Amino acid sequence: MSDKYHAKIASSSEIVKKAIEEYNPTHIVSMVSGGKDSAASDQVARELGLKIDFVIHGNTRCGIPETTEFVRDVYGRKGEYVEADAGTAYEDYVLRKGFFGKGIDAHGFAYRVLKATPFRKAVSREIRHGKRGVRVLLLNGARKDESENRKKNLKLYRADPASPGNIWVNIIHDWSQEDRDEYLESRQTPINPVAKALCRSGECMCGTMQTAEERVEAALIYPKWGEWLTDLEKEALKLHGFGWGQTAPKPAKSQADQFAPMCKDCMARGQEDAE
Repeated sequence: MSDKYHAKIASSSEIVKKAIEEYNPTHIVSMVSGGKDSAASDQVARELGLKIDFVIHGNTRCGIPETTEFVRDVYGRKGEYVEADAGTAYEDYVLRKGFFGKGIDAHGFAYRVLKATPFRKAVSREIRHGKRGVRVLLLNGARKDESENRKKNLKLYRADPASPGNIWVNIIHDWSQEDRDEYLESRQTPINPVAKALCRSGECMCGTMQTAEERVEAALIYPKWGEWLTDLEKEALKLHGFGWGQTAPKPAKSQADQFAPMCKDCMARGQEDAE
């Protein structure tokens, strides 16, 4: 192992050590989105010899299906695999009220519906089983260098405000993008083809933070997904008069807490736009 990786892995080890000392977890979970950051966080956790009880993937059902297929194929073989499945929540909401809208507030609402609620339910169903005193470390790949906002405000670990027994730990907090990419290559870690093609995991394309150009690019590469979204948009336009990626006539009310650890790519873009 090079000195460079040794120092970075040592920083990750210290982060996990402090989180374990503070929270005394009963379970450790690797959160895998299908992007490069979570690929690195999972790889580092395994290299550190952590006992990973579960791998959890959030399936929003509005993203590129090939991402979830990749995660199932690669990480489903590494032990207990769980999907925090949003089911028909996206389509149901769009047909009932229209698309979520655009911007950070809309994103906060979409995150609660498509990720936060399914994550909490999955942890409760698969790990907590109604018992008290269950404390779960959720290892993820949030990094402080993703935006100036994150450099100032991203914490090493943080309890979920709505479920304090779920503690999110940014295991590669101090890694740069260059560190991450070189490390993944050195370990020959499997990389999601969607992440290679789109430079993001593509597991959520709800429209609150993505651009029209990003949609066109994704639809060209993944036409079945593009056709599905186009058909859904046609129905939404008939019912509500506005489409994907547009500001909603009645914007979603601001969420009191913009805690969205598994939407870090979207949040980084949104925070940079707001700065």
